[in-house]
Amino acid sequence: MPPSGPPPTQLTLDVLPLGARSEGILRRGDHALFGVSTGNSYFTRRRLARALAWAADRFTVVDVVHADVALEAALEAFGYERPAARKSAAKQLRGVRRRITGALEDIGPAAVRVRAQPLSAFLEQPAYREVRARAGTALRTDTELRSVRDGMAHHFLAQRLQPGALPSPAQVQAALDYIDAELPFFVDTPRILDVASSVHCYHTVLALGRLLFSERPTGLLRPADAQGYSIVACRD
Repeated sequence: MPPSGPPPTQLTLDVLPLGARSEGILRRGDHALFGVSTGNSYFTRRRLARALAWAADRFTVVDVVHADVALEAALEAFGYERPAARKSAAKQLRGVRRRITGALEDIGPAAVRVRAQPLSAFLEQPAYREVRARAGTALRTDTELRSVRDGMAHHFLAQRLQPGALPSPAQVQAALDYIDAELPFFVDTPRILDVASSVHCYHTVLALGRLLFSERPTGLLRPADAQGYSIVACRD
């Protein structure tokens, strides 16, 4: 069923690359990456269709990666019994895939430029594992990076806990696992997906994006020269 309301192409799209390097990579137009998660309601079918239509017109290849890693563990950490966690995770992932599929239907022939796959498809890929190992090493010694990563995890948990409640160790670990699985795509998507350059596109500046693309003078983990970051946000 098509989405209600005006066509996605009528949504206003704001694009703001983070830093001069990201601006240059965006102009190159080699590749764009969009990450879609089950817990983020921002990317409705209409908004995703608008963003993907823009990207398919500007970039040679576009990837949509939906986060399916650590979801069951996170649900269990929040009190679901294992069968219920598995059932809920499957339902949430079906919903995400349905949004992506619908958005691709809405952009018509331009969808040929767009690939869609789950984050779990990369876990055993050598390039992904190499970048993740590099990020893991940096997290052990780069206190600023670790602080930002931990802050994102606690922000994620705070949105799901009662006010004033403290997360359990299992909840904290599930949130960290989720963020750690996505971190390589902030660092070196070109290596992971074998593209000349790539722009990580999101509707806001995540804390990791702000840290990694702010040209900080110190820090062990830096994005690849061909890695960019850009806000790509729809206005209804």
